[in-house]
Amino acid sequence: MVDTPQILGNVCLSDTAIRENISGVGLSGLRIEVEEALDSTNAALKRRATSENIHGLALFAETQTAGRGRLGRLWVSPPKGNIYMSLGWCIGLEPSELAGLSLAVGCAIGEGLDREFGLNMQLKWPNDMYLAGKKCGGVLIDLVQSANQGWIVIVGVGLNVAMPKLSGDEIDQPWTDLSTHSAEKLARHEVGGRILEALVPLLSSWQVGSFGQWRESWCRRDLMAGREISIQQGGHAIAGRAEGVDFSGALRVVTHEGLTLVQSGEASMLRGETL
Repeated sequence: MVDTPQILGNVCLSDTAIRENISGVGLSGLRIEVEEALDSTNAALKRRATSENIHGLALFAETQTAGRGRLGRLWVSPPKGNIYMSLGWCIGLEPSELAGLSLAVGCAIGEGLDREFGLNMQLKWPNDMYLAGKKCGGVLIDLVQSANQGWIVIVGVGLNVAMPKLSGDEIDQPWTDLSTHSAEKLARHEVGGRILEALVPLLSSWQVGSFGQWRESWCRRDLMAGREISIQQGGHAIAGRAEGVDFSGALRVVTHEGLTLVQSGEASMLRGETL
């Protein structure tokens, strides 16, 4: 970790600058738009999906006035310091066939950013990104039906690149940002380009059971492996030891009753050492 964050100022994002940092076959057809302010990039794409084709549309915002994480939680979104983006994609599958997609998205982004910026991204089930044990980003996946009744996946990514301290004080858990952990100078348009380079091939090739190809990558980054955890599912809680994920992305939890597979819920790590 470097002593001084390396960030290329509060340079505004632009579709041109982001596109100049994208390479690879199959990415030329992307549409990239940057807005000064949106309530939420996911919400904005969901609205647009009712009247236009959002397949391949990557929507970035400099700030979000109502950014949200999982379970409707507020996502702190100060201007011109971080990445707030959503990508629409016609996946051609039913919702039940997308098991493990949010986990694979985290893996793909982690691999791309680690390779480019010398990071060591950790992942917390099901969709949080961490550096050095502190949260730095998250993934939010929404589904909408297009006019022809096919399903459109909206993959939202919030990633702290250079979080202002005053804004960070609004976050209710330990947090960090990429600039704190990178020896390279970070430019947000480059980070945005790397994210799109990760997402497009993943979504283009996704099939039933595709998470199996990403399970090993997830296991290398699994923040909760071997730790005592609690999973909230509505008014019900499951407590036990996290033992990775299965080939569908379900969380494996060893409880007093034995192995339990958890498909959804809010996971928290309990105090104590790794078991």
